[in-house]
Amino acid sequence: MHSTTYRLNAVLTMAFTGLIALCIAIALTEKFHQSSPEADLKLHDVHYFKRMGKNDEAILSFKLKSDLSTCFSWNTKQLFAYIKVEYETKKHKRNEVTVWDKVVASKEEAQVDQTFISKYKLVDNGADLRGKNVTLTLAWNVMPYIGGLYYQDMKFEAALPSQYLKEPRNF
Repeated sequence: MHSTTYRLNAVLTMAFTGLIALCIAIALTEKFHQSSPEADLKLHDVHYFKRMGKNDEAILSFKLKSDLSTCFSWNTKQLFAYIKVEYETKKHKRNEVTVWDKVVASKEEAQVDQTFISKYKLVDNGADLRGKNVTLTLAWNVMPYIGGLYYQDMKFEAALPSQYLKEPRNF
C-alpha cells in the first residue's frame, strides 16, 4: 500500500497540473477576443503656454469621446488608458509626453464623452513647441486576470499655438 504522504503528493500534483492547464486555456482565449474600440480625441484648448527657463511648458485640455468597452472580455480586469503627445524637434527625433491617464475598471467607465484638462504639464526639453504639429495618442493597456498584457492605441493630429500665452486661460 502507498503511504498517506505519497497519496497526498499524487493528489496535489494532479490538482496543480489541472490548475496550470486551466490557466493556459484561459490565457489562450484572450487571443481570440476581437475588440473594436471607437474614439475621437481633439485638442480643446491651450490654457497655459510659456517658456520656463530653457523649456516650454503647456497645460492642455482635451475633448474625448470614446467607447473602449469592447476591449473588455470575461478575462479583463481593467484598462490603463492614457493620452500622450508625440512630436519631433531638431534636437530629439522622438518626443513622447504623457499628459493624462486613468484606470478604467468597468465597461461603463470605458464610455467617455467629456472635456477635461490634462493631469500633467506638457514640458519640452528646449523651446521648440511653438507652432508645432503634434500627434495626440490615446493608448490603453489591457490587463487580464490571467495572461499577458497587450497594448492598443489611436492617433489624432493637432497643432500648438505659434505664440506663447501672455495670461493663463481658465477652463
